[in-house]
Amino acid sequence: LKTMGDEMTKDLADATKAEETAIGIYEELMAAKTKEVETLQAQIEDKMARSGELAAKLAEMANDIEDTREALVADKKFLQELDEGCATKEKEWEVVK
Repeated sequence: LKTMGDEMTKDLADATKAEETAIGIYEELMAAKTKEVETLQAQIEDKMARSGELAAKLAEMANDIEDTREALVADKKFLQELDEGCATKEKEWEVVK
């Protein structure tokens, strides 16, 4: 009976030690995973902020290109008017010569 008691005490001690080891491993794993989640959450927030900034830049660039196209049309019209004005002045100068 004493041997049985000693074996049970030893088995209980072994089981308790194994459980404590498992608890320690679990706590380390949870700490690592919690840190990983925090890091990934920070990366997600950074990428979302960068995405928002890029979307704003894209909208700004779209407005800029539209403004540039309008300016190009106006500049082409101005150039055409200058060409016509210069041609008229050349003809007038030829007559004066």
